[in-house]
Amino acid sequence: MDKNLCFVIFYGSEFKLHTLSITASNKDEYRKWMMGLEHLVTDTQTASYQLQVERWLRKEFYLMEKLGTNVVTQKHLKAWMSRINYKIATSKLRDKFQEVDTTNRGSIVFEEFATLFRNLIHVPSIITERFYSYFSYTGDLRKMSPYQFQSFLILEQKETTANNIQTVKEIMKNHLDDLVRAAAVNLYFTEQEFEDYLFSKVNQVWDVKHDKVTQDMDRPLARYWISSSHNTYLTGSQFNGESSCEAYARCLMMGCRCLELDCWDGPEGYPHITHGHTWTSKIKFLDVLKTIAEHAWIKTDYPLILSIENHCTLPQQRKMAMAFKDLFGEDLLLECIDKNETELPSPNQLKKKIILKNKKLKKGATECAVNADESATDTGLSNVEKNGSLYLEDPIDHVWHPHIFVLTLTKLLYAEDVRAEQDEDTDEDENNLYTESDELHFGEKWFHGKLEGGRHRAERLLQEDSNLGDGTFLVRESETFIGDFSLSFLRQNRVNHCRIKSKQEHGQQKYYLVDTLLFDSLYSLITYYRTSPLRSSDFELTLKEPVPQPQCHEGKEWYYGEIDRATAEDKLKRIPCDGAFLVRRSETDQYSFVISFRYEGRIKHCRIKQEGRLFTIGTAQFESLPELIKYHEKTPLYKRMKLKYPVTDQLIMRMGITPETSTLHRDLYVNPNDFTSKVNLCCTAIPLSVHPPQ
Repeated sequence: MDKNLCFVIFYGSEFKLHTLSITASNKDEYRKWMMGLEHLVTDTQTASYQLQVERWLRKEFYLMEKLGTNVVTQKHLKAWMSRINYKIATSKLRDKFQEVDTTNRGSIVFEEFATLFRNLIHVPSIITERFYSYFSYTGDLRKMSPYQFQSFLILEQKETTANNIQTVKEIMKNHLDDLVRAAAVNLYFTEQEFEDYLFSKVNQVWDVKHDKVTQDMDRPLARYWISSSHNTYLTGSQFNGESSCEAYARCLMMGCRCLELDCWDGPEGYPHITHGHTWTSKIKFLDVLKTIAEHAWIKTDYPLILSIENHCTLPQQRKMAMAFKDLFGEDLLLECIDKNETELPSPNQLKKKIILKNKKLKKGATECAVNADESATDTGLSNVEKNGSLYLEDPIDHVWHPHIFVLTLTKLLYAEDVRAEQDEDTDEDENNLYTESDELHFGEKWFHGKLEGGRHRAERLLQEDSNLGDGTFLVRESETFIGDFSLSFLRQNRVNHCRIKSKQEHGQQKYYLVDTLLFDSLYSLITYYRTSPLRSSDFELTLKEPVPQPQCHEGKEWYYGEIDRATAEDKLKRIPCDGAFLVRRSETDQYSFVISFRYEGRIKHCRIKQEGRLFTIGTAQFESLPELIKYHEKTPLYKRMKLKYPVTDQLIMRMGITPETSTLHRDLYVNPNDFTSKVNLCCTAIPLSVHPPQ
């Protein structure tokens, strides 16, 4: 196989890209491949903003629509919104969907989908609160002329190129939805097109003239800021993350000029690279050097510095030196640029040179000696006496929990052992508390899911709210027919039940009460019968008010209802243990709750939003507050903190501690999604009571 006819295409949207390896059959075929790929790259990079958005929307549309029907439903869109991290209430999505679904088909084509997308991202306040003076009205349509846009660019953006009106018009043409209007004499921006410009790459803060080097690059190297990377090999946590050669390639492609290699003795006489004294994965030293050699000069020719954190013995250091010379060849800087130099050479003098930055061993070092960083403090991981497993006793429930520890000369650093937690067997129901359903009905108040007590509980709930009258209803999962649902409703003060059946038709799930009327979703079926009556030989009835959801959190020991923030903090200050918590109603939002808890000696608060029947904290949704609490007793809520101790009067009396004012957390609310690290490494003195369990 001729290596000159081989090439690899990297693609994908995740950190680890997919690869496609291709071999051309001859030089002419290889040349055509290269021309085609270069054309695609150039066309993608230089396409107008509107064309880039349209291409992306078409890709997303056809990823949703897989059956060749060329339409998508509200159910498709609900799932898509979650995938692109656009949070929207089902009711709002329904309203926006109905605005574009003018024929009430229950599905939309691509053009309507594109309109819906623009309606969702349109922010009218940008115009009404900030830039309305640059618009004028033509009937009901607000327009911005080229001269008004020019004024905006000069006065607001301070764009010097905007003095030329032709340049201004060219910018406008690249952001028009209507290409016919681009050729017309009467050129203008709509509000949406102006917003498109604001969020486009053309309006970025970065000055594109600095895409190319404009500075004097003939000064000594030490006078420049250098784009550097720390722990370059890691793709995640510094304690138990994954190491990857791809991380080096990615940094070099981004223009990074200083990379770090943490080298430790490895198998077969050559080192491996990893974050020492931790549980991060290892990669081969030689593989990293090959990756660096392949990507070093793709982005720039300016010098590349390799910062070596060297923990290897002399035999492996000698192998490292040989590998540097063999793989980097003439690119490796081995001698001074100028023997008489009195200061460091300049970046221009060092172009296409790889510089090694590494501490030398002291004279007379033995074969087992390693490079010690004398400047390192004893709190770092480079100065370790011992590491391993440690058991700590919980001060309240007296249960021993495994931890990972690292011991230096004067300090102990430890964290909960994630591996032990991952091996624990947990109840299947507890693992399924976190709700991730994309079904439209799932957040509706009328849907009661797997209603505990089934048919009898449904009848009791309906009888309790019989004052709402005929048509009061709820929907629950069927106990008898898995995958089907049960509709329970009131008629003449009696509870009636009917089965909502489902079946597959042309590869799609359909729902129905009668065979002649099928619906794409349970949500569509219920929506229909809230405007059109249920019919039988005995009656006609339209579904009206849903039965209110049971408030199963009331009466729980951790639920305090209408207490204020100060009272909650006062209670928590009396229990000096991480994981102490209580839940209360929000003082500012009637549709929210707040979970207040202790972490590292401080009190923090997280908001819980009630949306329909679901309770949302961060991006996680639960069907009830008790399920949320139960889930976070097993899974960390904030950093590594799990909910452990419900705040009760009995617990406060038992602890008997005077509150401390230092525990207040000054931020209003914390968001659990802001903290994704799996391990929180903390430093503390060793308690006298800490010892392995007998």
